[in-house]
Amino acid sequence: MEGDRLSLTALGDEVRSIAEMDDGGHRHIEYLPDHYYLAAGSLAMVVNSPHGGMPIR
Repeated sequence: MEGDRLSLTALGDEVRSIAEMDDGGHRHIEYLPDHYYLAAGSLAMVVNSPHGGMPIR
């Protein structure tokens, strides 16, 4: 991983929030022109909740 501390902390917080989703689901993390913590050229990823399934929210 590379990037400044603020950006890496934001990414870590994002992944932590996905891990804490207790009703399943997933989140797409990808670069957008106004994105505040991913650089242009970053690979997109989908992170699944460890609780699986589709969210009931």
